[in-house]
Amino acid sequence: MPRAEPDSLRRACAPADVTQPMPIGDGGHARGHEEMTMDARRRRLIAQAHLAAKQAGCVDEEDRRAVQRIVTGKSSCLDMTVAELVRLIDHWGKLGAQVRASAPEAAQAPGMVTRWQLATIERLAWEMGWDDGLEDARLVAFLRRTARVDAARWLTREAASSVISGLSRWKRQRAKREVSA
Repeated sequence: MPRAEPDSLRRACAPADVTQPMPIGDGGHARGHEEMTMDARRRRLIAQAHLAAKQAGCVDEEDRRAVQRIVTGKSSCLDMTVAELVRLIDHWGKLGAQVRASAPEAAQAPGMVTRWQLATIERLAWEMGWDDGLEDARLVAFLRRTARVDAARWLTREAASSVISGLSRWKRQRAKREVSA
């Protein structure tokens, strides 16, 4: 759960006037069958995190690093995991940035999980408080129970839909319990 930032940081990183929207995901660039490695995705997420900070109006490096430390516990994007980078980009999005974290790569075979589905599963896992993204042990256990697979990349489209539905239901039930408690 991200901690609230001090008022001074909120003012220093107030949303800026963004004139050009940033494309979501990979911007529609065709990569053919070339798979994006985790390192390539991480590099892209680091660039997106910096751009998102700028779009949110946080141009001072000290302020940006302070917000990063508050959101992820780390002041440098290079030290962050993929899940932490996604969480940071989502935070900047709440402050007005138009850039969104690129979705993980999906299998190329027909009938397999799509990038959108993987991104949705990753977002739901983060919203459940599972900070290691698609590799989180709690998500992997949920995938084993729900779809009988050991990793999200092995999901079929149909199984991914079941996982998304299940995670969404679980999240709603949790929210109801917290409201009534």
